[in-house]
Amino acid sequence: MFVKKTTLVFSVFMCLTLVFSIVLANEDDKTLRAEIQVILDKLPIEKQEELKEFDKMIERYVNDFAWIEEDDVPVVEISIQIFLEKQPTSVEERYSCTILVTGGDIRYYDKRVVFPFQEGDQIEHGGQFHPLSGIIDFYVYLAIANEMDKLSYLEGTKYFDKAKAVMEQGKFTRYNTGWDRRDELIQKIYSENYKKFREMKDYFFYAVSILPDEKAEARKYMATAINMLQETMEKDHDLEAAKKFIDAHHREVIDLFKDSENKKPIRILQQIDFDRSALYDEYLY
Repeated sequence: MFVKKTTLVFSVFMCLTLVFSIVLANEDDKTLRAEIQVILDKLPIEKQEELKEFDKMIERYVNDFAWIEEDDVPVVEISIQIFLEKQPTSVEERYSCTILVTGGDIRYYDKRVVFPFQEGDQIEHGGQFHPLSGIIDFYVYLAIANEMDKLSYLEGTKYFDKAKAVMEQGKFTRYNTGWDRRDELIQKIYSENYKKFREMKDYFFYAVSILPDEKAEARKYMATAINMLQETMEKDHDLEAAKKFIDAHHREVIDLFKDSENKKPIRILQQIDFDRSALYDEYLY
Protein backbone atom coordinates (compact mmCIF):
# COMPACT_ATOMS: atom_id res chain seq x y z
CA MET A 1 0.00 0.00 0.00
CA PHE A 2 1.14 3.57 -0.66
CA VAL A 3 0.16 6.66 1.45
CA LYS A 4 0.84 10.36 1.11
CA LYS A 5 7.03 5.52 47.02
CA THR A 6 6.40 1.51 47.43
CA THR A 7 3.23 1.33 45.45
CA LEU A 8 4.59 3.77 42.94
CA VAL A 9 7.90 1.94 42.68
CA PHE A 10 6.11 -1.38 42.26
CA SER A 11 3.87 0.08 39.54
CA VAL A 12 6.84 1.53 37.69
CA PHE A 13 8.64 -1.81 37.99
CA MET A 14 5.64 -3.66 36.58
CA CYS A 15 5.31 -1.20 33.71
CA LEU A 16 8.99 -1.51 32.84
CA THR A 17 8.74 -5.29 33.04
CA LEU A 18 5.74 -5.27 30.71
CA VAL A 19 7.47 -2.98 28.22
CA PHE A 20 10.62 -5.12 28.32
CA SER A 21 8.56 -8.26 27.74
CA ILE A 22 6.80 -6.68 24.78
CA VAL A 23 10.13 -5.68 23.25
CA LEU A 24 11.44 -9.21 23.68
CA ALA A 25 8.26 -10.66 22.21
CA ASN A 26 8.49 -8.36 19.23
CA GLU A 27 12.11 -9.32 18.65
CA ASP A 28 11.20 -13.00 18.88
CA ASP A 29 8.44 -12.49 16.31
CA LYS A 30 10.90 -11.26 13.68
CA THR A 31 11.39 -14.38 11.64
CA LEU A 32 12.87 -12.48 8.71
CA ARG A 33 15.94 -10.29 8.87
CA ALA A 34 17.07 -8.35 5.83
CA GLU A 35 20.17 -6.30 5.23
CA ILE A 36 19.13 -3.37 3.05
CA GLN A 37 21.39 -1.36 0.78
CA VAL A 38 20.16 1.38 -1.55
CA ILE A 39 22.61 2.74 -4.12
CA LEU A 40 21.84 6.29 -5.28
CA ASP A 41 25.05 7.03 -7.22
CA LYS A 42 23.32 7.22 -10.62
CA LEU A 43 20.83 9.85 -9.46
CA PRO A 44 21.35 13.62 -9.78
CA ILE A 45 22.68 15.18 -6.56
CA GLU A 46 19.35 16.84 -5.74
CA LYS A 47 17.53 13.50 -6.08
CA GLN A 48 20.10 11.79 -3.89
CA GLU A 49 19.32 14.36 -1.21
CA GLU A 50 15.56 13.86 -1.62
CA LEU A 51 15.91 10.09 -1.26
CA LYS A 52 18.47 10.02 1.56
CA GLU A 53 15.90 8.30 3.84
CA PHE A 54 14.74 5.83 1.17
CA ASP A 55 16.85 3.00 2.59
CA LYS A 56 15.38 3.46 6.07
CA MET A 57 11.86 3.32 4.64
CA ILE A 58 12.65 0.03 2.88
CA GLU A 59 14.30 -1.35 6.00
CA ARG A 60 11.24 -0.56 8.12
CA TYR A 61 8.93 -2.04 5.49
CA VAL A 62 10.84 -5.31 5.37
CA ASN A 63 12.17 -5.79 8.89
CA ASP A 64 9.21 -4.52 10.93
CA PHE A 65 6.63 -6.81 9.36
CA ALA A 66 5.64 -10.37 10.29
CA TRP A 67 6.04 -12.09 6.91
CA ILE A 68 6.10 -15.65 8.20
CA GLU A 69 2.95 -17.14 9.70
CA GLU A 70 4.47 -20.30 11.21
CA ASP A 71 5.82 -20.38 14.77
CA ASP A 72 9.20 -21.72 15.87
CA VAL A 73 10.96 -21.45 12.53
CA PRO A 74 14.56 -20.32 11.99
CA VAL A 75 15.13 -16.69 11.11
CA VAL A 76 15.28 -16.17 7.35
CA GLU A 77 18.25 -13.93 6.55
CA ILE A 78 18.46 -12.17 3.20
CA SER A 79 20.16 -9.22 1.58
CA ILE A 80 18.36 -6.70 -0.63
CA GLN A 81 20.27 -4.28 -2.83
CA ILE A 82 18.41 -1.61 -4.79
CA PHE A 83 20.19 0.42 -7.48
CA LEU A 84 18.07 3.49 -8.26
CA GLU A 85 17.98 5.50 -11.48
CA LYS A 86 15.78 8.42 -12.49
CA GLN A 87 13.42 7.71 -15.37
CA PRO A 88 12.65 10.83 -17.43
CA THR A 89 8.95 11.74 -17.55
CA SER A 90 6.98 14.98 -17.60
CA VAL A 91 3.99 13.49 -15.81
CA GLU A 92 5.36 12.34 -12.44
CA GLU A 93 8.46 11.49 -10.46
CA ARG A 94 9.35 8.02 -11.70
CA TYR A 95 12.31 5.74 -11.04
CA SER A 96 13.70 2.59 -12.52
CA CYS A 97 15.87 0.28 -10.50
CA THR A 98 17.77 -2.96 -10.40
CA ILE A 99 17.07 -5.18 -7.41
CA LEU A 100 19.28 -8.00 -6.16
CA VAL A 101 17.93 -10.33 -3.47
CA THR A 102 20.27 -12.97 -2.09
CA GLY A 103 20.21 -15.56 0.67
CA GLY A 104 22.21 -18.60 1.68
CA ASP A 105 21.51 -20.44 -1.58
CA ILE A 106 19.29 -18.09 -3.60
CA ARG A 107 19.89 -15.15 -5.91
CA TYR A 108 17.24 -13.08 -7.68
CA TYR A 109 18.45 -10.35 -10.02
CA ASP A 110 15.91 -8.07 -11.70
CA LYS A 111 16.74 -4.95 -13.69
CA ARG A 112 13.27 -4.27 -15.07
CA VAL A 113 11.61 -2.39 -12.21
CA VAL A 114 9.72 0.90 -12.61
CA PHE A 115 7.76 2.79 -9.95
CA PRO A 116 6.55 6.33 -9.12
CA PHE A 117 7.95 8.01 -6.02
CA GLN A 118 8.12 11.52 -4.58
CA GLU A 119 9.99 12.89 -1.60
CA GLY A 120 7.99 12.14 1.55
CA ASP A 121 6.09 9.19 0.08
CA GLN A 122 5.85 6.00 2.15
CA ILE A 123 4.99 2.38 1.42
CA GLU A 124 2.83 0.29 3.72
CA HIS A 125 1.55 -3.27 3.87
CA GLY A 126 -1.96 -4.05 2.74
CA GLY A 127 -4.40 -2.10 0.66
CA GLN A 128 -3.91 -0.98 -2.92
CA PHE A 129 -1.08 -2.49 -4.95
CA HIS A 130 1.97 -0.30 -5.49
CA PRO A 131 4.81 -1.32 -7.83
CA LEU A 132 7.55 -0.58 -5.27
CA SER A 133 6.06 -2.56 -2.40
CA GLY A 134 4.93 -5.15 -4.96
CA ILE A 135 8.45 -5.89 -6.19
CA ILE A 136 9.71 -6.17 -2.61
CA ASP A 137 6.83 -8.45 -1.60
CA PHE A 138 7.40 -10.65 -4.64
CA TYR A 139 11.05 -11.40 -3.96
CA VAL A 140 10.75 -11.57 -0.19
CA TYR A 141 8.02 -14.22 -0.51
CA LEU A 142 10.17 -16.17 -2.97
CA ALA A 143 13.10 -16.06 -0.55
CA ILE A 144 10.90 -17.22 2.33
CA ALA A 145 9.39 -20.01 0.23
CA ASN A 146 12.82 -21.37 -0.61
CA GLU A 147 13.80 -21.41 3.06
CA MET A 148 10.54 -23.00 4.19
CA ASP A 149 11.05 -25.84 1.70
CA LYS A 150 14.09 -26.82 3.77
CA LEU A 151 11.96 -27.48 6.85
CA SER A 152 9.44 -29.95 5.47
CA TYR A 153 8.03 -31.38 2.25
CA LEU A 154 7.00 -28.49 -0.06
CA GLU A 155 6.53 -26.32 3.03
CA GLY A 156 7.17 -23.18 1.01
CA THR A 157 4.12 -23.59 -1.24
CA LYS A 158 2.07 -21.03 0.70
CA TYR A 159 4.74 -18.39 0.10
CA PHE A 160 5.21 -19.25 -3.56
CA ASP A 161 1.44 -18.77 -3.83
CA LYS A 162 1.77 -15.35 -2.19
CA ALA A 163 4.49 -14.36 -4.66
CA LYS A 164 2.31 -15.56 -7.52
CA ALA A 165 -0.62 -13.47 -6.25
CA VAL A 166 1.61 -10.37 -6.18
CA MET A 167 2.74 -11.12 -9.74
CA GLU A 168 -0.86 -11.42 -10.92
CA GLN A 169 -1.55 -7.95 -9.54
CA GLY A 170 1.59 -6.46 -11.00
CA LYS A 171 0.83 -7.66 -14.52
CA PHE A 172 -2.33 -5.60 -14.74
CA THR A 173 -1.11 -2.24 -13.46
CA ARG A 174 0.13 0.66 -15.57
CA TYR A 175 3.61 -0.04 -14.18
CA ASN A 176 3.72 -3.55 -15.57
CA THR A 177 7.33 -3.42 -16.79
CA GLY A 178 9.09 -6.66 -15.94
CA TRP A 179 6.08 -8.54 -14.65
CA ASP A 180 6.00 -10.68 -17.80
CA ARG A 181 9.47 -11.99 -16.87
CA ARG A 182 8.35 -12.55 -13.29
CA ASP A 183 5.39 -14.46 -14.67
CA GLU A 184 7.84 -16.70 -16.53
CA LEU A 185 9.77 -17.25 -13.29
CA ILE A 186 6.58 -18.25 -11.49
CA GLN A 187 5.65 -20.64 -14.30
CA LYS A 188 9.05 -22.29 -13.96
CA ILE A 189 8.61 -22.57 -10.18
CA TYR A 190 5.24 -24.29 -10.68
CA SER A 191 6.63 -26.72 -13.26
CA GLU A 192 6.99 -30.43 -12.52
CA ASN A 193 10.76 -30.22 -12.88
CA TYR A 194 11.03 -27.45 -10.30
CA LYS A 195 8.72 -29.40 -8.02
CA LYS A 196 11.23 -32.25 -8.11
CA PHE A 197 13.96 -29.75 -7.24
CA ARG A 198 11.91 -28.67 -4.22
CA GLU A 199 11.29 -32.29 -3.23
CA MET A 200 15.02 -32.88 -3.46
CA LYS A 201 15.59 -30.23 -0.81
CA ASP A 202 13.37 -32.14 1.61
CA TYR A 203 15.65 -35.20 1.32
CA PHE A 204 18.82 -33.12 1.44
CA PHE A 205 18.00 -31.11 4.53
CA TYR A 206 16.55 -34.08 6.36
CA ALA A 207 19.96 -35.72 5.87
CA VAL A 208 21.66 -32.62 7.25
CA SER A 209 19.30 -32.53 10.24
CA ILE A 210 20.17 -36.05 11.47
CA LEU A 211 23.92 -35.52 11.31
CA PRO A 212 26.24 -36.39 12.94
CA ASP A 213 24.30 -38.99 14.97
CA GLU A 214 22.88 -40.99 12.04
CA LYS A 215 25.58 -40.76 9.41
CA ALA A 216 24.66 -43.92 7.50
CA GLU A 217 21.00 -42.90 7.28
CA ALA A 218 21.98 -39.37 6.29
CA ARG A 219 24.04 -40.74 3.42
CA LYS A 220 21.01 -42.62 2.09
CA TYR A 221 18.84 -39.52 2.08
CA MET A 222 21.52 -37.27 0.65
CA ALA A 223 22.34 -39.79 -2.10
CA THR A 224 18.67 -39.76 -3.07
CA ALA A 225 18.71 -35.96 -3.06
CA ILE A 226 21.73 -35.78 -5.36
CA ASN A 227 20.13 -38.25 -7.79
CA MET A 228 17.04 -36.03 -7.90
CA LEU A 229 19.20 -32.95 -8.39
CA GLN A 230 20.86 -34.62 -11.36
CA GLU A 231 17.47 -35.44 -12.88
CA THR A 232 16.27 -31.85 -12.59
CA MET A 233 19.44 -30.48 -14.20
CA GLU A 234 19.28 -33.00 -17.03
CA LYS A 235 15.88 -31.53 -17.92
CA ASP A 236 17.00 -27.93 -17.42
CA HIS A 237 20.75 -27.34 -17.63
CA ASP A 238 20.25 -23.64 -16.91
CA LEU A 239 18.13 -24.01 -13.78
CA GLU A 240 19.52 -21.10 -11.77
CA ALA A 241 18.08 -22.33 -8.48
CA ALA A 242 19.91 -25.64 -8.84
CA LYS A 243 23.20 -23.93 -9.67
CA LYS A 244 22.95 -21.70 -6.60
CA PHE A 245 22.06 -24.73 -4.50
CA ILE A 246 25.22 -26.51 -5.63
CA ASP A 247 27.31 -23.39 -5.02
CA ALA A 248 26.09 -23.28 -1.44
CA HIS A 249 25.99 -26.97 -0.53
CA HIS A 250 28.58 -28.93 -2.55
CA ARG A 251 30.95 -29.00 0.44
CA GLU A 252 28.33 -30.71 2.60
CA VAL A 253 28.06 -33.50 0.03
CA ILE A 254 31.84 -33.86 -0.14
CA ASP A 255 32.19 -33.96 3.64
CA LEU A 256 29.54 -36.66 4.00
CA PHE A 257 30.82 -38.97 1.26
CA LYS A 258 34.59 -38.39 1.13
CA ASP A 259 35.21 -41.29 3.56
CA SER A 260 32.40 -43.47 2.21
CA GLU A 261 32.77 -46.45 -0.11
CA ASN A 262 29.90 -44.97 -2.11
CA LYS A 263 31.26 -41.87 -3.80
CA LYS A 264 28.58 -41.74 -6.47
CA PRO A 265 27.05 -38.49 -5.11
CA ILE A 266 30.42 -36.75 -5.52
CA ARG A 267 30.74 -38.21 -9.01
CA ILE A 268 27.29 -36.89 -9.91
CA LEU A 269 28.23 -33.43 -8.69
CA GLN A 270 31.30 -33.54 -10.88
CA GLN A 271 29.08 -34.28 -13.88
CA ILE A 272 26.60 -31.47 -13.24
CA ASP A 273 29.05 -28.96 -11.75
CA PHE A 274 31.92 -29.16 -14.20
CA ASP A 275 33.51 -25.87 -13.12
CA ARG A 276 34.52 -27.55 -9.85
CA SER A 277 35.63 -30.78 -11.51
CA ALA A 278 39.19 -30.50 -10.15
CA LEU A 279 37.87 -30.14 -6.62
CA TYR A 280 35.76 -33.29 -6.90
CA ASP A 281 38.76 -35.14 -8.35
CA GLU A 282 40.55 -34.67 -5.04
CA TYR A 283 37.99 -36.91 -3.35
CA LEU A 284 37.38 -39.41 -6.13
CA TYR A 285 40.89 -40.56 -7.01
